[in-house]
Amino acid sequence: MNEKRGSLHLLTGVVIGVLIGLLVSLVLLPVQYIDTEPRTLKESDRASYREVIARAFLVEADTPRALARLALLQDANPSGALVEQAQTLLVSGGKDLEARALALLAAAVNQPSMVITPLAVVLPSPIQNVTNTVTAPALQSTNTPTETLATRTPAVTITPRPTYTPQPTQGAPYELLEQSNVCEPEMKQSLIQVYVVDAAGKPVEGVKIEISQPNGGVETFFTGLYPEINPGYADYTMTQGMTYNLRVGEAGGLVQNLSIPVCEDDEGNEYPGSIRLDYQQPK
Repeated sequence: MNEKRGSLHLLTGVVIGVLIGLLVSLVLLPVQYIDTEPRTLKESDRASYREVIARAFLVEADTPRALARLALLQDANPSGALVEQAQTLLVSGGKDLEARALALLAAAVNQPSMVITPLAVVLPSPIQNVTNTVTAPALQSTNTPTETLATRTPAVTITPRPTYTPQPTQGAPYELLEQSNVCEPEMKQSLIQVYVVDAAGKPVEGVKIEISQPNGGVETFFTGLYPEINPGYADYTMTQGMTYNLRVGEAGGLVQNLSIPVCEDDEGNEYPGSIRLDYQQPK
């Protein structure tokens, strides 16, 4: 009887000790990591780290240095993670510059020899306050007191801040090789399917695609979100009765009046189809 009670007390003590240890380590004295490696960061901090690298890449235009920094994260698919983050940033209403930087860095992962034009850095112009003090000589007489002119401060001259115009470029613009209708009855949606390859025929991730409607409104998305289909693939869901204009890359030509094509099955029944656009960089 005493042996059972002793064993129970021992087990209870161990459990209480473990709980106290967890309380101290997790709540009272949590572990604080200092100067940790980027690969150990949580996902939100990893996203911030990627964005910092991408913004620096726009200014420095140093591809090897950017890729070396990115490698510290040890992502399983670095370009895919960058493209997905760029797309998420656009969907959430983020700034286009950050999304473009992430997409360009994703393209650099697949094309390490890619060269971009660095973004100009705008520094504020120093403003100097100049104060001129003018004092007239005193005129003294028996009847006239000393007279002194008031101090005059001229208005501050403001030098206009320069605006930057250079934008990052990603090699030669992509050219439309072929446009075709896709008639597959099993497809549940009508898509604009875009395939992008470089001059060597290799699929390119992170290519910016803009799609707009004639009555206004522009949406942006990137290649690389569906690597299981093709790393250089992107798509957009069309709406019946709408027409679209599409541009691939920063300086690509505009493809106009894209709309859902009409397809027919073997029995002559009509159904909505999709559109495929194949792009390539010129050699």
